[in-house]
Amino acid sequence: MAERVRVTLRWIQILDKMEPFYKDRGEFRFTARVATDVGAQIQETRFPTEGHYEISDHPAWNKLNLDRVIFEGDVSERLTVELMGEELDTLSANDQLDHYKRVFEGGADAWVGVYGPGDEGRTTDPENMSNWRVNYSIERA
Repeated sequence: MAERVRVTLRWIQILDKMEPFYKDRGEFRFTARVATDVGAQIQETRFPTEGHYEISDHPAWNKLNLDRVIFEGDVSERLTVELMGEELDTLSANDQLDHYKRVFEGGADAWVGVYGPGDEGRTTDPENMSNWRVNYSIERA
């Protein structure tokens, strides 16, 4: 039986601006892709829709609060959340942030909650990557 859920990207934290030391901020853009098992539905969101975010890796300025819905729809037994980011470069290829992918299986009751760095009490938390961190929630819609 399908259930309706909402996935909200709460924040992104940049740990490496991927720029030379003399540049205070990097220019970032992001893509979220959420796929379900109901009708092979895939919802992709690019943000910002135009331009980029200027984000530092300095602890006082490295968190981007978004509270942005990246998926709302029906799921049954499987939900896949993917987040990609890139730092834009003018004279060379863009630098890619670590690819985030998490697959939830078994039904929405088990998935409802908040997912972020340190929430699982283990050293290799999937939301805590080498050059960025993510935090999102899954809730019933």
